[in-house]
Amino acid sequence: MKLLIIVTVMISAVILQIIGLSLFVFGFFPVKPALSGVSGPESFYSDDGGDSDSVANHTQTSLPPHLLKSLYQELSGIHPSFDRLILMVIDGLPAEFVLGKDGLPPREDFREAMPYTQALLSNGMAIGYHAKAAPPTVTMPRLKAMVSGAIGGFLDVAFNFNTQAMLDDNLLGHFFRIGWKMVMLGDETWLKLFPGLFTRHDGVSSFYVKDTVQVDQNVSRHLESELNRDDWNLLILHYLGLDHVGHIGGRNSILMTPKLKEMDEVVKMIHLSTIQTRDNDQGKTLLVVVSDHGMTENGNHGGSSYEETDSLALFVGLKSDHSDYAASPCNSIYQVDIAPTLALLFDVPIPKNNVGVVISEAFDLLTDDKQLRVLELNSWQLLRLIQAQLPGLSCRNLPSHNGFTDGLASTIVECSGSMEKMLCCLYMNAVNLHSSWKSKSLSRSKSRDDYSCTVAAYHQFLKTASE
Repeated sequence: MKLLIIVTVMISAVILQIIGLSLFVFGFFPVKPALSGVSGPESFYSDDGGDSDSVANHTQTSLPPHLLKSLYQELSGIHPSFDRLILMVIDGLPAEFVLGKDGLPPREDFREAMPYTQALLSNGMAIGYHAKAAPPTVTMPRLKAMVSGAIGGFLDVAFNFNTQAMLDDNLLGHFFRIGWKMVMLGDETWLKLFPGLFTRHDGVSSFYVKDTVQVDQNVSRHLESELNRDDWNLLILHYLGLDHVGHIGGRNSILMTPKLKEMDEVVKMIHLSTIQTRDNDQGKTLLVVVSDHGMTENGNHGGSSYEETDSLALFVGLKSDHSDYAASPCNSIYQVDIAPTLALLFDVPIPKNNVGVVISEAFDLLTDDKQLRVLELNSWQLLRLIQAQLPGLSCRNLPSHNGFTDGLASTIVECSGSMEKMLCCLYMNAVNLHSSWKSKSLSRSKSRDDYSCTVAAYHQFLKTASE
């Protein structure tokens, strides 16, 4: 009898431990509902369109890459702003090294170490942002966030040391499906995330942190020849040296300034040979310089402090009116905002599980109707994601859906109530204002105020939905 009691107590204790461990795992490592599959032509239709499913089913699996690319361009109505993309990742670079902090310019030694990059910013030839990264601030989940727009969890820290192929919807998959040729030089994490996608590659390990020289020379030794080639659409350069400098000596390491100078020379070479030079047949190239995360004073990262989450997003090839970029009130974004922005700059669908918001300045040169189309596509995508997380959510029968008359179309309904009602109300504000703007456009009675109201309504929905 006593033995039975002991066994019962032991079994109960084990069960309680399992329950406790389960509560901890699912609480600390939450798994968010996600949409399966990949975005396709249906991304360019609203849920009210009715044709989206049939179009998607007919085209996603049957069209060859060049025809799928043409279809996306036709359906998006935006048309790609660029022909090729160079994604330069400077691992561990804090944005404040380039953009400064709190309205002040970068430290003098850092500023003088990157004269070419600073000149691009001050001359309005580049747009720079503090791109807030979500924790954990380690490489693999941050790369996934930039190409998918989705935020992972702390469970990704474990996978950072044993990276698996990325199966979620992402930009590289979309580029591959429209026939893009891709080249990767640098951190081999990319090769593990996207096996078989690269036409050429030369990967290096990220875990030899004592190496600050060869790890970057292995990337740059290919640079001149790759820039002279016309057989790629996406070139990824992932430099690890600056992150390694931080791990060895922290932010104030004597090696930091020389490493910044080296990175500045790479930016200069790319800009002079592919962006500023127009006498080539390679098309228009966009250079995006990003960092996956920042670093603490001691050069560490992984947590959620400002120093660790302050990553960089620099778009070279986009024009800016803000020469005083450090003091600009609009130079902060989220790292996940990079994914939808690049998707629509290159006319591919926004990844299904993206929670980012398009960077408006990236589309400033487009006409008003195309800028509104960008916001519309981002709103449709986020609404689909929200509906997957809130299955009962439907905005079709909301009273405000038909609550506008032509005379009141510029009035925004005050939104309140539950989160579901709030989101639907904000969404329908944007939809109805956009519809009114289109009708006024046809009658030539539209005003700049109507456009501004519509943009504001979209941004209000996108900001709320993203958060």
